[in-house]
Amino acid sequence: MKIERISKNRAVNRVYVEIDSMPISLNPLLANDYISKFILSTMYEPLIKDKNCSIQKLDDLTYIIEIHQDFLGDSLLFLKTIQFHLNKENSSPYFKELICFKNALAVYKKQLSPDQIGVSIVNHKTFKVTLEYKIDYLVELIQSIFLAPVNTTTLTENGPYKLFSHEPNHIVLIRNMDYFNFVDSLVAEVHFILNTNINNSLSLYEIGEIDITCNTQFSHKNTHLMNFEDFCQSELNLFFLLKVKNRSLLEFIYKEFPREKIAKQLKGVVTPLYNLLDFQSDTGNIKSNVKDFDMLLAEEKLNLSFANFYPNNLIIKEIEWLLTKKDISFVRCSFEDFESFLSTKENPDIELSLVMPTYAHYSSLIKTFIYDYSIELQKEIIDAMNNNKFQKLAHLLCMTQHYIPLFKGKSMYLKEPSLKGFHMNELGLLDLSKLTYL
Repeated sequence: MKIERISKNRAVNRVYVEIDSMPISLNPLLANDYISKFILSTMYEPLIKDKNCSIQKLDDLTYIIEIHQDFLGDSLLFLKTIQFHLNKENSSPYFKELICFKNALAVYKKQLSPDQIGVSIVNHKTFKVTLEYKIDYLVELIQSIFLAPVNTTTLTENGPYKLFSHEPNHIVLIRNMDYFNFVDSLVAEVHFILNTNINNSLSLYEIGEIDITCNTQFSHKNTHLMNFEDFCQSELNLFFLLKVKNRSLLEFIYKEFPREKIAKQLKGVVTPLYNLLDFQSDTGNIKSNVKDFDMLLAEEKLNLSFANFYPNNLIIKEIEWLLTKKDISFVRCSFEDFESFLSTKENPDIELSLVMPTYAHYSSLIKTFIYDYSIELQKEIIDAMNNNKFQKLAHLLCMTQHYIPLFKGKSMYLKEPSLKGFHMNELGLLDLSKLTYL
């Protein structure tokens, strides 16, 4: 069974995709929010093993990468991209991810010149990567959107779609005729439409104003549609975390926050999370090790900050209930758009954050949070990671000095059934290289 809807866009070969916020940046080298990367992944294609390149491991520290001859991007452009991230003046949010490359840290600190980075050009379409130390996630790292082949002055749109227009609430992409694997049946235009009212999502889908609903804002009130032909669901590495200044309060919330109850109320839109990596572990033992709440609070009210998107507002209500339960005064500070939330200069006492890994390997999340541990624990975590001690990692990463995990999100959305090839990868980013109507 499928939802009765008016299809407006199939006849004109267009697709309208709902988003809940506008991208902060359309530069793949600097974009660090999910919606930006979600859209950019259709415009800029990184190296993807067995799709547009081959990645051959010579030894633990050396890899050969051979790019497809028709792919828009060559060895020199990839070298320039890596050098961009390791140029401190560019303020790249991703330079830490590349420290594993030989001499990368010395290049970043300007102790060595950029041409001494462990990337050497073999020929126009082949280059060699030499690592500083052994890692087991180079393939996942290479496939990251921030390593799309772009010049430092010219953005090379090498994905299946390219930008046509960018308005305050509406972004239009058109087919990229130069895409290396171009097929004429590709949908001609992809429109990303902003809708900040989740209650309008289903009606907009039914009347044909959108063909794909927002994949991060699927309301639990619509879960009765899960058996419909229109409904789609996949894994999404979207982590709901709470940042808490006061350690005793952090431990109290970790212990008392009703994850299972809220997940049930939201009918599976989120799943409970007890460690930062989503590893299976004995959560009962973890919870029993948390100290009881025993701190004294000053007279001033705590500042509680969050971006007011679904289901953040519902999660925050439970945080507020816990604070009220302990007679803790607070002031709620909500932001109606994600950019305002990220750009605020305030340092709140409690902040609800959404985090996604940079690449599809658990080490990405460890890199994100390891600096919020003592030096001794950092060494333990690195040792456990290097030796794949997952149970130990789960226990070490149940909380940091300031962060506790709450939930993991899901990618859930409605999609016009006659539309094929709308695919999301492990990170929830788009691959529209085969987007067609039946």
